[in-house]
Amino acid sequence: MSSTKVISGGIFLFFLFVLPPLGIILSGQPLPPYLALLPIPTQPGRASLSWTIFGILAILIAGTLAPFLWRYARFQYCSPPQPSSQIRFPWWGWMAVGWTAFACLLAWTRFSWFQAWQPYTFPLLWFGYIVVINALLFSRTGQCMFINHPKFLFKLFVLSAGFWWMFEYLNQFVHNWHYVGMTEVHSVTTVFWMTLSFSTVLPAVLGTYEYLASFTQVKTPFENWHVLPMVNSPRTGWLLISLGCLGLLLIGRWPTMLFFLLWIAPLLIMLGIQIIRRDPTVLTPLGKGNWSPVALSGMAALVCGLFWEMWNAFSLVHWEYSIPYVHAFKIFEMPLLGYAGYLPFGLECVAVTELFWGVLPWNLASPEDSQKNNSGCSP
Repeated sequence: MSSTKVISGGIFLFFLFVLPPLGIILSGQPLPPYLALLPIPTQPGRASLSWTIFGILAILIAGTLAPFLWRYARFQYCSPPQPSSQIRFPWWGWMAVGWTAFACLLAWTRFSWFQAWQPYTFPLLWFGYIVVINALLFSRTGQCMFINHPKFLFKLFVLSAGFWWMFEYLNQFVHNWHYVGMTEVHSVTTVFWMTLSFSTVLPAVLGTYEYLASFTQVKTPFENWHVLPMVNSPRTGWLLISLGCLGLLLIGRWPTMLFFLLWIAPLLIMLGIQIIRRDPTVLTPLGKGNWSPVALSGMAALVCGLFWEMWNAFSLVHWEYSIPYVHAFKIFEMPLLGYAGYLPFGLECVAVTELFWGVLPWNLASPEDSQKNNSGCSP
């Protein structure tokens, strides 16, 4: 990691860890005694439902998604999408399928002989998913992180562990989720197991991103759309940093009302730092009208989110949510509108990878692959 990235990462972490408690102090309230760098919450927060706020947020979310859905529905290809050259699904992919199926069996059942290990099944599912999604990509393109970029994949695991502990730290202020089924909450074994689970987040999301990007019909509709040249302006970078820092302060001041800023404020700061440094970001392609990285990031996180929530719901040790104002219509453990949080989270996964490792998912594909998969027309 270069010195500039170390400095940028340090600035980001400083804002992240200092601003929320500073918001509490500026509001005249004492800091809560339970603040920790590696928190493991076991008590629920305050879930509530306001149909007015639920309706307003539902309209805002639908309004944000509508242009993307409309664009995809109206897009017409000049010629039928050309499939990628098919390669046999690799043997190691079949092993991962079997591994994942067996992990599901262990996670969702309660065998007496497996009782001591039952709480530690969650990462087994995600190790299997990561290999399977890489195998699916390999069978379409002949390339994947697991085979062609193993060092990068390993670095993703390392970065991912710290990345999600960051959200656990912020969750102390909003209390939106807590863990159920743990017997030894703060033991070394529990912290190690949770860190191992958290390490799978980025490899899963970016692996899914790469797989979705291999489908021309998924990404092409968004590759030639509205041009937003201002996204690469230093002024935009400073504006994003300012809004992100303000968001972190406000999380400390009004955590119940502004809980959703947990998913937005860190993203704004990361993007702002990268734009000021003139580094490429997930927003950079918008300057040329290419919205596919934004669309693919959101889709990849949402796909992973559905698996996260499904596998979580039936596991012995799992998390449960306490969402203010919109706690209704649960799908597994997640309230319906909560799934919208996965959309900015996908952008966050890409942004943190670029901020610390300097690599974006679409940089991993060869130029030939990119040209091969680019064939389409706008409406």
